[in-house]
Amino acid sequence: MGNLVVLFFILDDFVVKRFYLTLILYDLWKQRTLWEVAEKFEYPRGFVQNLLSGATSFATCVYHFCQELEEFWAYQELLGTFVKRLAYCVSAELLPLMEIPGVKLGRAKQLYNAGFQSVALVAAADPEILVKSIQQIPRKVAKQIVASAKVLLNEKAEALLQEVEELVTVPVDRSTVQSSQGQTSPWDDMDLFSSLDTQSSTS
Repeated sequence: MGNLVVLFFILDDFVVKRFYLTLILYDLWKQRTLWEVAEKFEYPRGFVQNLLSGATSFATCVYHFCQELEEFWAYQELLGTFVKRLAYCVSAELLPLMEIPGVKLGRAKQLYNAGFQSVALVAAADPEILVKSIQQIPRKVAKQIVASAKVLLNEKAEALLQEVEELVTVPVDRSTVQSSQGQTSPWDDMDLFSSLDTQSSTS
């Protein structure tokens, strides 16, 4: 009986700790900063950052696992957005801007509020317009953001083209090809040019 009580206490303590960590991740999911969450739960910022990285890595593994199994196709779209939002801890509308290299949460909010709400809009923007529209952004940084957005847009376009090519490519049945090559046509034994020469000589 005493062993059962100890086991129950250990399991209960384990569940409580996991629930406590879940509350930390929930606050990060609600876009609170690492400093705020660390202060609220009285943990070092490094611990909170490692917790977030570990949760993101595990979610990414689950996402890739679902990609390998056709039966889990419905979870791919759900987990894809979930992993990105967990990694960046931002709202869904800021996720595309966070994918641009060099763009953090503060800069993404500035771009979104200035009207550049997608990667395509940032890629097509004039760096001078970004400098005028966003406060405290150097001209060099604006050029880098536009250039990075163009590279990201091209990469996505190439990936989509590759997916289209894979979809429209018809697999070839080798047995059918070999059987068709083995069949002989009645025209194979005929010399068309010689027959034309014979007809012209008789005429």
